[in-house]
Amino acid sequence: MDNKHIILGLIAFTVIVSGCSSVTDALPSGNSNTDSQPEQIPGKGLEVTGFSISDQTLSPGQTAEVTLTMQNYHREEIELGEVTLYDLGPLLTKEKQGCTPDEEDLEAATDNVNPIIECSWELTAPSENMVGGFSQRSASFTANIPYETSIQNYRPLKVEFRPLQDINSTSQKSISFTNGEVDVQASVETPVAFGEQKTISFNLKRAGDGRVDEEYSFDYQPVAVFDLNGDDEVTGEGAECPESDEVILGGGLDFSCSISMEGTSSEVRNVFFTASYKYVKSPTLGITIVNE
Repeated sequence: MDNKHIILGLIAFTVIVSGCSSVTDALPSGNSNTDSQPEQIPGKGLEVTGFSISDQTLSPGQTAEVTLTMQNYHREEIELGEVTLYDLGPLLTKEKQGCTPDEEDLEAATDNVNPIIECSWELTAPSENMVGGFSQRSASFTANIPYETSIQNYRPLKVEFRPLQDINSTSQKSISFTNGEVDVQASVETPVAFGEQKTISFNLKRAGDGRVDEEYSFDYQPVAVFDLNGDDEVTGEGAECPESDEVILGGGLDFSCSISMEGTSSEVRNVFFTASYKYVKSPTLGITIVNE
């Protein structure tokens, strides 16, 4: 074979190898899993990004527009109730202009979008007759923002199950996660022996400047790990984890329950925990009424 054919052959080989490398680089790495899924942004939740009035100093009979803006960082479903103003006292009257979008149309956040909602009211200062004999008076009012949502761990608590004879030692494993409204911590001693029950502990604590109302309700996955009665449900009976629990003063909650699995060879189960709750935010705005 002459040199010309050798050179052409080398060029062709180089092109083929380069093409394979390009295709390989374009393929997914295969490492995309739950561990790489982004957590809900800590410290956000449903964030009040603006609460203002067009004029903070009002004369008798004067009107002003109140605007409340919120941005949703919840990746879980959110159900926003009616947003209202209260504690206006006898000096102020209000008329709601509405919200854009409507409260019931607020959507959950995605990787790229954090939906914004804006509500507005027309606020009217009292007439001169109602103002009385003072030169100026301070007043304030509060927005009531009630909504139902949940928090869950995007990265699992990995619990290993083994035959009892294969367990030489155990260690405590835990995860903690937050959305700025609720802080959650879960912990368990692992490995767990097949056929035996092991305690898993949960701690929930209110975070942020709102309050958790009424009670939490819970979901546990996979059900097989928490279903001690064998009925494919987790109802709280016996040592099973509770379906719900009332909020104590301050919004904190601690509880423990048991997990168990049957098997013959070692396996790791990814445990996920969801707590659903009602949360209420109440930002306050102050104004001054001037009797000129």
